[in-house]
Order: sequence, then C-alpha cells, then structure tokens
Amino acid sequence: MGRDRELALLDGWLDEALAGNPRVVLCSGEPGIGKTRLAEELAQLARARRVPAAWGRGVESEGAPPYWPWQEVIRSTAEFVDVVDLADGSLLTDHVRHLLPGRLPAGSGTADAGSSEVRFAQFDGVSRLLRQVAGRTPLVVVLDDAQWADQPSLLLLQHVVRTLSDERLLVLVNHRDTENGHSALLTGMLRDGPTRAIRLSGLGEAEVGRQLALALSHDVDSAQAAKIRALTGGNPFFVGEIARAMDDAHAPNRGSVVTVSVRDAIATRLRRLSPGCVELLQAASIIGREVSAPLLAAVADLPVATCLGRIDEAVDAGLLVTGATPARHQFVHALVRDAIEAGLPTPERVRLHHRAALAIEEVYAGQLELHLFDLARHWAVAAVQGDASTAVTWIRRAAEEALNQLAFEEAARLFRLALDVGGGAVSDDDRCRMLLALAGALGAAADFPGRLDACLQAAAISRRTGSAELLAEAALLLEGVFGHPDTDLAAKRLGEEALRLLDPAATPLRARVTARVAEACMYLGDAERAERASEDALALAQDCADRGAMVAALHARRLVCEGPDGVEERERLSDWMLNLSSADRDPRIELWAHLWRVDASFERGDLLAAGREIAAAELPAKEVGGRFARWHVVRAHGVLAQAQGRFADARRLASEAFDVIAPTGHPIAALPRAALLQMVGHHVGHDHQTMAANQVTEAPVDSRPFTRSGSVMLVLGPAYLLADLGRVPEAADLYRSLGPVAGWRPTPHATLAAYALGIAVAVALDEPDDVARLRALMAGHRGRHVASGAGAVAYTGPVELWLGIAGRHLGLYDEAAADLEEAVRTCAINGAKGYHAEALHELAATLAARAEGRDLARARSLVADAARRATELGMALVASRSAQLIQQLTDEGPSNPLTPREHEVAELVTKGLTSREIAGRLYLSERTVQNHVQHILTKLDLSNRSQIAVWVTMQK
Repeated sequence: MGRDRELALLDGWLDEALAGNPRVVLCSGEPGIGKTRLAEELAQLARARRVPAAWGRGVESEGAPPYWPWQEVIRSTAEFVDVVDLADGSLLTDHVRHLLPGRLPAGSGTADAGSSEVRFAQFDGVSRLLRQVAGRTPLVVVLDDAQWADQPSLLLLQHVVRTLSDERLLVLVNHRDTENGHSALLTGMLRDGPTRAIRLSGLGEAEVGRQLALALSHDVDSAQAAKIRALTGGNPFFVGEIARAMDDAHAPNRGSVVTVSVRDAIATRLRRLSPGCVELLQAASIIGREVSAPLLAAVADLPVATCLGRIDEAVDAGLLVTGATPARHQFVHALVRDAIEAGLPTPERVRLHHRAALAIEEVYAGQLELHLFDLARHWAVAAVQGDASTAVTWIRRAAEEALNQLAFEEAARLFRLALDVGGGAVSDDDRCRMLLALAGALGAAADFPGRLDACLQAAAISRRTGSAELLAEAALLLEGVFGHPDTDLAAKRLGEEALRLLDPAATPLRARVTARVAEACMYLGDAERAERASEDALALAQDCADRGAMVAALHARRLVCEGPDGVEERERLSDWMLNLSSADRDPRIELWAHLWRVDASFERGDLLAAGREIAAAELPAKEVGGRFARWHVVRAHGVLAQAQGRFADARRLASEAFDVIAPTGHPIAALPRAALLQMVGHHVGHDHQTMAANQVTEAPVDSRPFTRSGSVMLVLGPAYLLADLGRVPEAADLYRSLGPVAGWRPTPHATLAAYALGIAVAVALDEPDDVARLRALMAGHRGRHVASGAGAVAYTGPVELWLGIAGRHLGLYDEAAADLEEAVRTCAINGAKGYHAEALHELAATLAARAEGRDLARARSLVADAARRATELGMALVASRSAQLIQQLTDEGPSNPLTPREHEVAELVTKGLTSREIAGRLYLSERTVQNHVQHILTKLDLSNRSQIAVWVTMQK
C-alpha cells in the first residue's frame, strides 16, 4: 500500500537484470517502514517471470555465525540449483565450503590459512558461484536487515557488487538508515555502476486511513487518520500496532487505550496475555528473532508440551508466527522482540542470558561448534554474575572459529570482547596470546594501526613475564606493509629485543625472527644491518633444517639482494627454493623461485629465458590459486610483451593484471600498471589511459602529492612522462623537488630505473651536471638491463642505451657511440625491438653530432633503419624524431656540428638575448647557457657572440 512508485522502479530494474545488466538496489528506511514487505512484493514479481528468489537475513543479536546471511542465500539457492555440483565443476569447492558447512568436503588449498589472500579467494569464489547460478537461471537475491549483518558479510557483498558484469542477477539490500554501524560500507556501494537506491518514507494520511480501515474493518475519519499519521510518522508497522490497540479498546470489558509509543502498544498487548506466556516471550526475546521449542523450554525451565501451549497463545496474539517447522517460531517483527527485551530489568536480562547459555550447552551437547557464537553472546552478558573465566573460554573459542571461517573483523571483535569481559581474571599469558590472536585477525582485515597496537600491548606483557617466545611472535606478526613504516620500526625493535632474550641456539623461531629483522631493516633503508641479519637468518635456518624457517630466510635474503649487484645471488637463491620444493613439492615455493628467475632474466636482458620462466610459473600459480598468484604471472607476461615490442599486448596485459589485483585493495596495485603503460607510451605515444594511471591530467600538475610520497621513483616517473609530453616546466618542478642527485635514495630494486629516468629528464631539462653524475653512477653496471629486482614492472632497455644518451648530451661522442653500438647489438640479439629502434636512432644522432669521417653517411643509414623499424612497430615518437634527424642530415650535411639545443641557443644569441634572458626562455640555468655558448664558439672556431649571429645568418 502506497509503494507503487517503488514497485515500478524495482520492476524496471528486474527487467534490466534479466537482460544481462545486473542491478544492486539499496533500500533504506527506519524500522517498520515496509522494507521486508517491499522485498516480498519483488519476489512475487520475479516469481511471475519464473525467476527464483534467494533470501538471507542479518540477525539482530551477535550470536549468528559469520557470513550468516550468505549461508542462508546459498542454502536457499540450493533449493533450485545444485550448488554443490556447480562449485565442484567450477573448482570452487575449496573457496566456498565455509558458506555451506557440512555440505562440502574439507579444503586442500595451499595458501596460508587465515590469510587475507585466502579470504579474497573465498569472496571471489562466491562471486563466481553466483555467476554460474545466474548462467543457469536468472536470480533475485534479497539481503534483509543488512544493518545487522556482520562486517565480513558486507565486505563480501561489496566484492560481489564490484565484480558484476553481465549476470542476470538483481540483489536487493534492505537496511535501516537509523543505525550507522555499516553505513559507510553500504553507501560506498552507491559509487559502483550497477547500484541503485530507494529510500522508503512514511505513508501519507490517505494511505494511513486505508490501512486503518483494513485493520479495523470500518472507515476511519480523516481527522483520526491525520492524528495517527502524526503520531506514527506514517510508519506502516507502527500504524498497525496502533490499529490493533484501537481494536482491542473496543472489545468487551476493555478500557480506553491511549498509546504514546509502539513499545507501550506492545506492552499493552503483553498485559492481556497470561503471565506464563509473557515469561516465555521474555525468554524468547533473549534467544533471538527465531527460537526452537526445545531450547526455549530449556531456558524457561518448562516441559516442551507446556512451552508449546504458551507459544500457541503468543501466535494467537499475533506476536509470534510459525517458522519452517512446527518446532520453530519467530517474532512477527524484529521490533516486537526489541520492545520485549528492552522492557526487561537488567537483573532479569542477565539471568536469562545465563539460562540461555546453560540451555544451549545442554540441548546441543555434542554439536556445540555450531552454536559457539550464541554461547559467546550469552556468556558475555552472564559474566557480570562472576563467571568471567567461563565466558572468556567460550568467547575465545568463538573468535578462533570466526578466524577459521575467514571472518577476520568478527574474530577481532570477539577477541576484544574476551579481553574486556575477562578483565583481571585473565592471566598475563592468556591475555598476551589473545592480543597476538587479535593482532593476527586485524592484520588479515588490513587494520594495520590496530594490529600494531595489539602487538605492542602483547610485547609489553611478554616483557613483564619474561616470555621471549611471545615477544618474538609479536615481531613476526608485524609483516611489512607499503606506506606503514611504523610497522617496520616496531618489528625491528621487537625482533632485536626478542633475539637478545631467545636461546642463542639455532631454532626455527630464531631464524624466522632474524629474517623478519632483516626485512624490516631493508624497508627502513638500513642495508648494512639487513645484510648481516639476512646472512644470520640463512645460517640459522640451515642449522635447524626447518623448511619454513628456510623459506623465510630466503625471502629475506632475496630482498637484501634486490639491487643490480645481487642478480647472481638471487639466481642461486631461486635454485635453493626449487630444491626445497623438490622433495615435498610446494607450489607456493616453486612459484616464488620462478618469479625470482624472471626478474633476473630481465635484468640480464635474456628475454627468451624470461619467457621460459614465466611459462614455468604458470602451473604453480594455477595450483596456488587466487588473484595474487595470477597477478604476478600476468604482470610478467605484460613486461615481456613490452620488452619485445608487442605494445598492444602489453597494454592489454597491464589492464588485465590490474583488473586481477585491484579488487583486493593491494596497496601497490596501481603502480606496476602505471610503470608499464608509461614505458609503452614512451615508444608509441601516451594516451589518456597512461596519463590517468600516472595521475597526470591535461591541467598543470601539482608536484606536492608526488613529492609527499618520499619515493624517488614516484617523482621521477611522472617527471619522465611530462618530459615525454613536452611539458618541460612541470617536469622541472617535479625533478628539482628531489634535490641534488647525491641525495637521492632510490630503493635498491629500482636503482637503475631511477638513474635511467633521471638521465632522460636531466637531458630534457639540459642539466649537464646531473647528467654527468647519473652517468657516472650507472657506468659500473654495463652489461645489465634496466628492470626491477623485486618483481617485474617494466623493461627499460640496456644500461648502455642510457649511458650513450647521457654521453652524447655531454659531448662525449666517442664514448657515447661505443655504448650505443653495444646497445644496438644487444637489442638486436635479445629481441627488444622497441629499444633496438630507439638505440639505432640515438646512435645515428650521436654520429651526426660527432661528424667525423664517415659518421654522417652512417648516421643517415642508421636513422633510416630506425625510422623504418619504429614505423613498423607503431612507435610514433621515435619515428617522428628519426624523421626530423633525417631532415636535419639532409639539410645541413657535414657543415653543421651543433646539437639541436645548441642551435636553439645560437638562434637566441642572434636575436640579441643575454644569457639570463635565454635561460628564462629555455628553462635553463644561466650557467648552462654560458656553457652552451662556449661549446658553440669552440665547435665553430669563433671568438665572440657577434660571430655566432653572423654564422646563424649565413646558415639561413
């Protein structure tokens, strides 16, 4: 009644969903406003189109298992589709088994239990399962009372929404907008494409009048309807309660009823029931919205038969309705249960919770695992009577089960509850262990500040009790996270403290802590301490012969050796990893070994070897499963495509890799895509996608967001892109924000990339001093190629290419030519087609500038080859530059020894500009301009600036 507009909207969105345009509808409103009734109408509309509806409901009490609404949805879906068969046929069994307890076999996944990666695989599994279901039959999913759902359930909903594509699926999410527990999560979904919103408000006076007339079986005058509309706000449930009270007031021997609130209305109805029925309803309100007769009888300490009789009285009074079986009943509305529970005095509420806890232990003995969360809820309230230790035991068990079910946020809530309820009754050892478990749950939920706080609290207790082992566990839980240096600082401090207290003998724990200290030191820039710690970790792991400790030590050592000088050792470490996996094969270990080899192959410039290792990584990545493993492999394929000049493939794979990892919220998900697209754009031109990925727009770039990152590469990358685009002043602002080259501290794995991009930008800005410094830093790495030592990001050609570019700019033509000859030869051999064309162009430009002997003739030949190759590859920028060089060689011949920049300076000298004025025009320093003038005078064998003007005029 009064919801025609909303029903029409739902009807239209259902049609869109059936056409393959999935829709998610967020329906909000106050309690009793009619959200559930509207969902029932939607289900009828769907049924008329032969579309089934699957329901799941949030439970107002905190005793429901994690993911309860989704368990109900999948259980409901199983009534019309064989979801077990679908899950098995789609290889999803391991990922969704927690949501079908008892119906799927135990999992055999290889990822770490309780990790965020495993949870993401579960979320992805549910999305894929829904897609499979929608492939067989269109589907409506109703998530009712979402405000009461646990946070993991809503995070799963968020993932489902973000992965929808063309499923024939409509999801209706009902939630109260008067409760703000999850409002940010729900409203955040409105930004997603398939999401729509409906907000239900109160009925108008006319609709209220019609509802009253139907309930009372007689017309109601408009004044009375207006009065009740004002009293209830047009809330249909409240109107119904008032109507019931009015009807009762007209019954024989009833006095006048004046109702000022719905709670009063329900209290009035309770007074008309027998005392036994009221006591039963009070006990039921403690159990929850739905109750079973045996459990309710045990809580009320009544025979089941007596209990059933009183239940019938409550059903007749319209307060309870029969559930799925005769032994199960539920309150007619959650507001009824809320009102009855709210009316209980605190002592009685505590007593009933205690009775409920004991009754569950009695009624469900032998299957308490299914009721841990209800036990935790009841014991948490009953603990006030003094039995805190029992309460802590049950709450802790529920928290551990939530962790097992990958409901990390719920686990964290329960661990915190156990700590609060236990108070002084919890021993230091138990409190420390619960804090560590809390830290693990918070870390898996990506609450890194919360994890750090829990670890520091646990560390303080472990110091007080002298437990080096628990202190070590606190350090190990603080895994490094990009953008959270405080985590690494704490891990280093706690780890070093634990190592001083642990037994000096080689143990797996000591090896793992030492490895974690090495990683923390590396992330904090203390390479010397990291070097020593990683060596110690390897030695300890070898001595204790523990595979887990050895894997941790190898990872730490690989991190320490991620720079360009560590290629050979990283190759040995990868061999070591493969040997670890050979005896008892572990695909995770095997995957890492091949990925490390991929990095080393790119750094050696061996693209064929890189391809072989990527192919070898495919099988273990598939066995490991999940998006992280797939991301690594797809990303590597993209870098190989870019290196080989398959630019369209590289762009496609960059986007594919990003699409794989982005839904996980990984902190660096966007960086590899930005880097790869930028290197592709350098050769074929920068498009909107490349600019957006690198946070560069058509508007002038503000350097501050980039410089705040503290990362050399996060500044140089955009500066290089801007220089490529010809936006030199903006590139200059970014580049100069880094300060002197001597103060740069790039991460070791990005060292060569920082030098290469630095050279490119310094050349564009005509900063010869910086070019010279960067060239000197890079010179010791001849024979290497510019690629990351910590995961494939982009391939940037041989070191000699960048040395040659720098040498030519400095006028070191002989050295530049030698380096570029080697770059041409290397790229011709390894198949780096794009860099082969670029190296040919740079060599031709260098020979043209040197102009000795047959240099010009060879330059013409080389640049013609470069132009041809660049054109074939679609390298518009290189082809354009080569065409300009061809024109220059044709027009100027051997009589013109000046570089393009020197030509610009000479032209401005001819116009009578001073060195300072030229510097302002070309965005150069005055000293640089003076150096250019001196080079021009030397090359042309002239004595003064006037002669330069004469020479330029003669050339024209």
